[in-house]
Amino acid sequence: MSGVLITLLLLFLALLALRLPVFLSLALPSAMYFMIEDLPVSLLAQRMFTGIDIFVLLAIPLFSLTGQVMNAVGLARHLLDFAEALVGWMRGGLAAMNVLTSMFFSGVTGSAAADASVTGSMLIPMMKRGGYSAEFSAAITAITAIVGPIIPPSIVFIMYATLSNTSVSALFAAGIVPGILMSGAHLATALLISRVRGYQPGQSTTIHLISKTGLKALPAMAVPAIIVLGILGGVVTPTEAGAVAVVVAVMLGLARRALNVSSMTACGYAVGRETADIMLIIGASNVVAWILTVEGVPRELSELLLGVSDNPVVVMIMVNLLILAVGMILDTFPALIILTAILLPVTQSIGIDPVHFGVIISLNLMIGAVTPPIGILLYIAMRIANASFLGTLRESAPFLIASLLVLMIVSFVPALSSGFAELLARVLSP
Repeated sequence: MSGVLITLLLLFLALLALRLPVFLSLALPSAMYFMIEDLPVSLLAQRMFTGIDIFVLLAIPLFSLTGQVMNAVGLARHLLDFAEALVGWMRGGLAAMNVLTSMFFSGVTGSAAADASVTGSMLIPMMKRGGYSAEFSAAITAITAIVGPIIPPSIVFIMYATLSNTSVSALFAAGIVPGILMSGAHLATALLISRVRGYQPGQSTTIHLISKTGLKALPAMAVPAIIVLGILGGVVTPTEAGAVAVVVAVMLGLARRALNVSSMTACGYAVGRETADIMLIIGASNVVAWILTVEGVPRELSELLLGVSDNPVVVMIMVNLLILAVGMILDTFPALIILTAILLPVTQSIGIDPVHFGVIISLNLMIGAVTPPIGILLYIAMRIANASFLGTLRESAPFLIASLLVLMIVSFVPALSSGFAELLARVLSP
């Protein structure tokens, strides 16, 4: 790596440390590179625009709007009630509800931050009233939210698909089993901790209550099912599926008489701000990825890793460690764009399927999102719970260990991701 790139990397880290917006932390060093190399500024703008001028990215605001509308009309509450009926009666039932609600809600938003914010605002106060510490409540809310971009639909998978020229439907199918495994590991960890600590069980449940709450939650679960099945079956593209989902969510809201001009305006405003933020980060990250490619960083890193060992297992362990380390520092989208450009050629050289690698990089980055120093999901949950940082970090440790265990299993058993996607494609193909 050249001295210029090292200097710009240090500048980027310094800007992050000063808490400048991620977009500026990426864009300013990139602009300096163009000036140092005497490249036209128009090329910088061109590379930024190229990064966002991708049709499938229209699915991002559409999926986001679907989640906003469904939350605004109260469908998220029905998911919570259904989760309570299913597992609330267990010892540590509120903790189990948190895991299950996050898994249900992940199919609505496709965003970990939205999952943590919505489920946290509903469940953390309930958990604190139920005798759970603020730190434990924040930790489990942050950790369980990482399945948001793994269980389809997923904004992260859509982004990776555009970067790697991979099928969105294959990625959605590949994320189903790893997402369920991750939630299962979190559920087992939560129940074990609850039993050791003697947390009290909730109210008893009945088949009638499960059926009643399940019926009310059915519309909320039907929307992501329509999206995923439509994409996997080749009936609609991801963008078309997002549009259909918005229409269905709005119709459900109107049928419940829970939508009005004010609530729709609020939803649109929230989605507009979120989309603008994402697109700016994607554009700036695309410039960084282009610079790294021009400078030959992917080739150098590939030679470095393969120089240590050409054993696929050893290389995959090193790749996982690198992604985890970057995910602890960078926000998900810039990390995804930069690391895909660098590491996809490396993993392909050792025979890793791009779909399988898409699941691996997404899992790594989501685990990084609950790990300091950035740990955005931890900070969202801690703010809601008014919890201490060190206490939340300590409570999250068992869940992080469980998450890393699932990551290792998925990394070395491709049948759980890309293998399942191929099987599902054969089943659904005419």
